[in-house]
Amino acid sequence: MNRLRPATFAILLFAFPGALAGPAASAAETSALDLQTYRQKLARTLQQSPSPRDWALGSQLLETRPASGAALPEREAILRRAALAAPRDRMVQALWSNAPIQDPDCPARAPCPAHAFAWSQVDAGNGAAWLAPVESTWKDGDAAATDAVLARMAQTERYNEHVGEAVAAWRDVFARHPPPLPAVAAHRPAGTAHRIEDVLDLVQDEAVATATPPVAALFHVCRQADLAVSAPGRAASCRSIARLMMRRSQTMAGRMSGVALLRASHAGTRADVGMVRTVTWQYEQYLPIAYAMSGDGVDRQNHLSLVQSIDSEIKVDQYELETAGIPLEPPAGWKQTLNGKPVEPLDDVYNPTL
Repeated sequence: MNRLRPATFAILLFAFPGALAGPAASAAETSALDLQTYRQKLARTLQQSPSPRDWALGSQLLETRPASGAALPEREAILRRAALAAPRDRMVQALWSNAPIQDPDCPARAPCPAHAFAWSQVDAGNGAAWLAPVESTWKDGDAAATDAVLARMAQTERYNEHVGEAVAAWRDVFARHPPPLPAVAAHRPAGTAHRIEDVLDLVQDEAVATATPPVAALFHVCRQADLAVSAPGRAASCRSIARLMMRRSQTMAGRMSGVALLRASHAGTRADVGMVRTVTWQYEQYLPIAYAMSGDGVDRQNHLSLVQSIDSEIKVDQYELETAGIPLEPPAGWKQTLNGKPVEPLDDVYNPTL
């Protein structure tokens, strides 16, 4: 699982629906180039802001596309500058921690966890803040340090990706620096009014990229095969972390990541069955709601406003499920289905290619 993201499903449902379909493909390609030019120009503009948060957000726009994982040296320098200028800004520190970069002050042959721990220094009680240290210690090959970080992460009581805060930040950026809507919406029929979706697509993409902590390393260190040769306490830590994500993540996909982690580690017990069924039920039932929302700008606007106001996607999703008359708990005997086949709650359906 390369990088399960807190709102991966939202990107698939909401990002530029139909933009590359049919005869309008050439217009869409032109639009993509115009949009990339805008993002590059906006990245430069934000570096002139007095706000370190603007610098950090602007560095994200230097990537070819949101959350691509690009490790541009220029982005590294900008993030470092922002992190030093705003040591207590949680969003800035999270972006600095989660960026796939190497701290330039580190010796070439020595471990360098400093930048990875930046978010955890300002938000130690948030499990999501410890994902970057897991990745850093794992890449350094320091099993003892990895186990220590996992144990610390397992002790946290919150898991908040702060996607609502990211939505607010990007709405503010695009309000101050409006995107070229004719270019963004070039795939639409000529003469039609700009849709509200044109800006919502940008907000959604960038907010998800900002609020996406890396989980690939967590899956590597918690896989059953790795647990067999690790310290005895690692399995217990991985089980606790999976439970934390299933219960406390503030995004639907984050909770599904917890389910996947529990299954991949083979650390689940009978006590986990109820929560796994609840999470997978809510995920399956919410997908049709998300698909319907992808074509309704007003509904999407309201959805994002609620996410922003309470800094929680999962609470909004659950509210929308209940509003649609769908219970939050599955009926007796219900099972998750994957590729048309039923899945037992603790079945290992972990797929490293996702």
